[in-house]
Amino acid sequence: MSGWSGNASGRNARTGSLAVASAAPAMRVARVEGFEAPFVLADADRAAYRRRFVTLFVLEGEGHSGGTGRVEHARNAQGEHVALKLLADPQRHGAESDEEHARRVRAARAAFEREYECHAKLSGLKGFPRLFGRGQVVGVPCIVMEWVEGVTLDRVRRTLAVDGAGRVSPLVAARIGRDLFDLVARMGFVEGGFVHRDISPRNVMVRTSRLTLAQQVEEGVFDLYLIDFGSSADVDVATSFTRENAVFRGATADYAPPEMLSDDIPGLDELRKSSAIDVYAAASVVYRLASGHVPYELHGLSDDGRALSPYRAKMAAAAPPAVMAHEDADALVDVLAREPEAAVAVQQAQDKLPAPASVAEAADALTFVDRMFAEVLADCLAREQADRPAAAAVREALSSFSVHYAENVERSLSGKPLVPCVPGGLIGGFPDAPNGALSLARITSKGVAAVALAAVAISAGVLVNGAEALFSLGGAFWEGAVSGVAVTAALAVPALAGLALRAGGSRTRAGFLRGTAGVAVAGAAEFKLLGCLQFQLAQKADGLAAALVAAMAAGWFVLVADYALNVALPQVKRLRALPDGGPALDGAALAAARAAALEAASRDAGEAEVEPEYEIDDAQPGAGGAQACEGA
Repeated sequence: MSGWSGNASGRNARTGSLAVASAAPAMRVARVEGFEAPFVLADADRAAYRRRFVTLFVLEGEGHSGGTGRVEHARNAQGEHVALKLLADPQRHGAESDEEHARRVRAARAAFEREYECHAKLSGLKGFPRLFGRGQVVGVPCIVMEWVEGVTLDRVRRTLAVDGAGRVSPLVAARIGRDLFDLVARMGFVEGGFVHRDISPRNVMVRTSRLTLAQQVEEGVFDLYLIDFGSSADVDVATSFTRENAVFRGATADYAPPEMLSDDIPGLDELRKSSAIDVYAAASVVYRLASGHVPYELHGLSDDGRALSPYRAKMAAAAPPAVMAHEDADALVDVLAREPEAAVAVQQAQDKLPAPASVAEAADALTFVDRMFAEVLADCLAREQADRPAAAAVREALSSFSVHYAENVERSLSGKPLVPCVPGGLIGGFPDAPNGALSLARITSKGVAAVALAAVAISAGVLVNGAEALFSLGGAFWEGAVSGVAVTAALAVPALAGLALRAGGSRTRAGFLRGTAGVAVAGAAEFKLLGCLQFQLAQKADGLAAALVAAMAAGWFVLVADYALNVALPQVKRLRALPDGGPALDGAALAAARAAALEAASRDAGEAEVEPEYEIDDAQPGAGGAQACEGA
């Protein structure tokens, strides 16, 4: 199943007493009878494979109860670490008959068998524990699987918190979310489809046997494992395991979607075989990492004073947007001291600004970026399955958010549009791609301006085509019929000059000013030339002058649409009402806070030396969220 690692000492999981790591751990021998592998073996290999797992040495005090049984940490004769999961048969109730108790025992064993079959489908995929086989220990069904040395996301959340609310850095949370949704998407590789149905922080592990947690944070990639398949289901199985065997399997209510929390929903069987269940649960886990709490408070009261069921609580209203660590400007310096990547991004963005941003402005800019992340999570927490994006789309959106994070911090501080991260969208990597109502307005405005420019230029060309005129400039002299095509082309020159001078700066104030100057200079030059042109009919000269003014206005409006709708207006939309004269985000203060954070981390590391070698993150009462019967 899983293992949890710490440093150089051990601790009894039941009593909490410490033991010196060098002392030999207490062990007991477990004989696995009737052992069989989950795959077909050649006759020549079967005996050797069986010998690896029929005799196991269980390390006392390192067990973990949960789900359908108890997981023990064991070693075989070759010294290989394995997890031995033993079924926990139901305890007899006081007034329960022998027949009823026997029925519950049969149902529990059927559920354990079902868990093994589901796990076998994922064994071998990256991010899922390898399954070695099954058998019985003293008549109790057991499963032998890979021992994953690491920490659960419950522990990761506490270790990596950057503020007192227990929130993880938004960038780190997004990267963990990206890798978690990669696991969810990978379950779709199983033939016929597969749904875990109980993704929670306790069922997601960061393996630390290759890289420590700190090293994975630095690398920006997490070695995640999804564990515990007691509630999982095959998508292509037509029957309901629950109704066939009269046994309920759990789903953690804090993270489960509404369809897992009620038995009174039309089409429930099909709803509970959808991968949208895992999308919702995974997003809830990431939501807790980023915000410090679960999306819904499941202990509230209805208007009539009665307790709300988890289903009603989640269906009553949409989950509130995740509020992340950068929202509190007063604590921003301390938060950035604990997330060096974000601090570096802010500092690099500051270096490019004409004047240092205030702490409030920096907090606002970071929050503006973080809200894209929050919007992705909000999409995943839709109450209806059809409204949730696919896991692969969420993975790509969070990947885009992570890759462009530093760039978007700079863009946000300077008032430029952000690189979007849209679940499933192909536009995530292109800053100039259409993105929402503002971009639609920009495209529409530019289209109208281009049509107006073309109409004016063509109409003017038709108006003066073939008209007799006299041109005189200095010693140059020309007389003859005016070409309508030449006039049309000439009227387009100011707009083309403005676009040419703005090239490379369509999203900057400098580019807008260069383009405006190009339109004005080219237009003024053409007015000078127009003054040297004399028509036999004065009205044609007046009409041509009016057409030139209209053409210049249309060309300039293209520049205005780009700047106003993609730079000025988004900046106004981003900036909240900030106090006048707020303190600047001082690099020295940030460095001092960073040094203090490192010193605190060093002290914590020294204290952590007495933590257990394999620490069990057993849920405390009320800490892990309510358990709800999933019923299918």
